[in-house]
Amino acid sequence: MFNFGTIGAYKQARNNPRVKAAEDTKNGQVLVLNNQTGVASFPQGEEAKGKDLWVAFNIVDKPETLKTSEFTIEAGEYVRAFYLEDLTGLPVLVGHKVIGTSYEDIAAGDILVPEEGTGKWVKVDSASAEEYAIKLEVVAKNTFADKGIEAIVHA
Repeated sequence: MFNFGTIGAYKQARNNPRVKAAEDTKNGQVLVLNNQTGVASFPQGEEAKGKDLWVAFNIVDKPETLKTSEFTIEAGEYVRAFYLEDLTGLPVLVGHKVIGTSYEDIAAGDILVPEEGTGKWVKVDSASAEEYAIKLEVVAKNTFADKGIEAIVHA
């Protein structure tokens, strides 16, 4: 799961609702958009370290979804993706289902970066974090989506 930490982020961040998910995607996973093919996919190789990254953040609009944390954007469905660089300096909330590192191993001050091939957020050391254009700095753990974090976006 994913959410903005401020209401103003909706006005600040560009979004693209015109691409479809290549694979089943959770809100909060990182994507690379191809506007020519109309496909949103998880970053591969060096794409995960680049700046042209988006985050999936669809409205939970499926009545059969009983818990918002269980919501999935299925392959072939439209993705509402927000440009991560536009969120620089803003807080975001991220649920544990889109974090590739064990929740117990995360603490305030940790840096999370996009994982190649999955679009999940993973913890790296500060030296490795310098290789990534987009990263999250964990501010605190919280109960968002059962087990979540509040983080500041850095680009």
